[in-house]
Amino acid sequence: SSAPLQPVGAPSQFANRKLPTTMAPVAAPLKRSRAVLPLAVLGASAVLTLRALSPGLLFASPEAAASRRNVLLSAALAAAALAPAAPALAAEFPLLGKVRGPFEVDPKEAIIVGDINSADSKAAKVMINRYLTSVEEARAALDKDEQSDITTLLKPLAISEIRQATNTVNNLMDDASAAGVQRLQRLMIQEWYLIEDDIPFPLSKKGTVQLRGSERLKRCKFHLDGYTKASKEILEFVP
Repeated sequence: SSAPLQPVGAPSQFANRKLPTTMAPVAAPLKRSRAVLPLAVLGASAVLTLRALSPGLLFASPEAAASRRNVLLSAALAAAALAPAAPALAAEFPLLGKVRGPFEVDPKEAIIVGDINSADSKAAKVMINRYLTSVEEARAALDKDEQSDITTLLKPLAISEIRQATNTVNNLMDDASAAGVQRLQRLMIQEWYLIEDDIPFPLSKKGTVQLRGSERLKRCKFHLDGYTKASKEILEFVP
């Protein structure tokens, strides 16, 4: 026969029954999911609200993002252009004279630790003077005639000889003074490379020699003057 019906509101016969052990692990995740669900709904609502208020804020297209980057970059460049320029390191200051750069050394303050009267030292000084004289003669020839052929200045082993001679001067100095010599050595070699590029006369597509143009002439004079300046300064280290 069927079980008798219980009055409404009476405690159920299953109220005090414990869940089987196999169902206990399932009940805990269900409770956690019910607790997390309101938070997820709240977060989704916030995202949808922000998207409705400002569609381009969170979900900008690549074109819009690129446009904003361009605007920010333009603003930064404009601010940099309007900012006051910093004073140069080598500027002249009242009562202080010229402020030298980190690798600039006054030859008068150089400390020589090697033998300046050795045969190698004398030979290095002669070699530096020889190239200096050749450069000064080439510069004077250009002043006299802008189309002067000064390619005789170019020699196959010029850079090698300049490097060897300046290395000898460098080895005569202490570490601090050697930094100044190395700086001048780099300048001399760089200028010589540029001299080799600009001194030859230009050629046409058919191989015909052309006259030296005004811009090439300016570059030749500029690099010759640069080499002369660095060469004279390095010779001050070995008076």
